[in-house]
Amino acid sequence: MRRNSTWKMSWLRLTKAAVLCAALVVLLSPAVHAAAPGAAIVYQPMSGEGLAAGYPFEAWFYLDKSPDPFVPGYAFPAGATFRFTFPQPFAPQSAHNPQAVLLNGWPHGSIEAPFTVGPDPRDPLTIVLKLTAPLPAGPPERPGLKSIHLRWGPINPQAGDYPITIEYADAGDLSGKSQAVARITSKPVPNVAAYNQRHASRDENWQRVKAGQAAGLPIDILVTLPDVCRSAISLQPAAKGGLDILSDGRPIGAVTLSGVPVTLKPEPFGPGFSRLGIARFHVAAGSTPGMAGIKAQLQGGTTYDFVVVVEK
Repeated sequence: MRRNSTWKMSWLRLTKAAVLCAALVVLLSPAVHAAAPGAAIVYQPMSGEGLAAGYPFEAWFYLDKSPDPFVPGYAFPAGATFRFTFPQPFAPQSAHNPQAVLLNGWPHGSIEAPFTVGPDPRDPLTIVLKLTAPLPAGPPERPGLKSIHLRWGPINPQAGDYPITIEYADAGDLSGKSQAVARITSKPVPNVAAYNQRHASRDENWQRVKAGQAAGLPIDILVTLPDVCRSAISLQPAAKGGLDILSDGRPIGAVTLSGVPVTLKPEPFGPGFSRLGIARFHVAAGSTPGMAGIKAQLQGGTTYDFVVVVEK
């Protein structure tokens, strides 16, 4: 294994054609051991190749904790080990060593706790991640472990649903096993996700705002499209207070609203950001307290949810 704590995801690795993402269905499997965290496998924000047949596995393991940053995530002691074991249809690959990022639950919200990650020398279909220092939980800025970005795993098999076993060892009360289902698709599809990089990696996914005021952070989305070279992504107002998502002026998706009323206002970007697939909108709360849901969705592709809690 090799030390991986200083590795940072290259969040601006967008120089190739806007990549894909498979239509995401989040599948949580019951834990084999009651204490072990459950997980769902979802596309990582930058690329959908990781859950498409014939590509190296790359995805998020989203643990069974609320995305609300005020809800603590998981804390683990030094020495805790995570073993990700892939089923036989996956093919071991030797081109790259696996890499990982520990996250507080939102894109770019990486955790600085040091760890090592690498293949199990006795089992090429198992990736082992081991903490070399404690990983605390301190909401809301650093709520603790809520997701793990695992990169460059075995080569994905043909389309289908495949269980991946996660074993937590030397993790105190969290020790045990659970399973997460990887839904592999036959080819990449459009992907939309939050893009927190332009806010110094602060959490725009789940914000609190006083009634009648604007949210503290604008919401940036990142759109990647398969087989589309450098499409300019933009937003425009749509019916019922939502937004249309456009690729070179052509509608490819929408941002829709649910819950208490909020208003969305797009902020136009020049080609420097729009051709990287980045678009931005601002959120203003209405007078009714409660929870507002904001859903970005691409035609034939993935969805991504944001929450704004409107307080009195």
